[in-house]
Amino acid sequence: MIYALNNEYYVRPMQESDLAGPYPSWFEDQEVCKYNSHGKYARSANYFRSFFDSLSGEDQVVWAICHSIDGHIGCISLQGLSFINRNAEFAVLMGHRKHWRKGVAFEAGRKLLEHGFFKLNLERIYCGMAAPNIGMRKLAERLGMAHEGCRRNHLYLEGKWVDMLEFGLLKSEFQIGTPEAR
Repeated sequence: MIYALNNEYYVRPMQESDLAGPYPSWFEDQEVCKYNSHGKYARSANYFRSFFDSLSGEDQVVWAICHSIDGHIGCISLQGLSFINRNAEFAVLMGHRKHWRKGVAFEAGRKLLEHGFFKLNLERIYCGMAAPNIGMRKLAERLGMAHEGCRRNHLYLEGKWVDMLEFGLLKSEFQIGTPEAR
């Protein structure tokens, strides 16, 4: 375990055994992948093996979000880490629907932002989301991220073009040890 989030939830590194669990099935669940590109193509066992093998690099931090009984329920990451520009992209995938809307992504997100700013010495963490993805927008706002822009008609989802909203947070804006970011 990297961090306990509360009595029921924790984050840990992805493990090889996750590849044999429910994780690959999340990429087939069109509701889970509604606002991202994961569910557009069938993924083979080799795809997931290659992804797992890539986790030893220093360009990303990927944690499994786990429940004390249900095990691996989602993933949260910092992707495209740039140690020159000291920034990274924040991403989350909650695959186990039973754990949606329980604040788990927020708790895991706070820990990941803290890790990014104070362990990796990042200056800025950002994310983008499809405009209709209200859940991700609320998460970004609750984490203290500021709306920074909009890429118009940037994503093609479910037969139509949608905007991509961009949010970001600077290290100086992040409030450690408080229940919520600014």
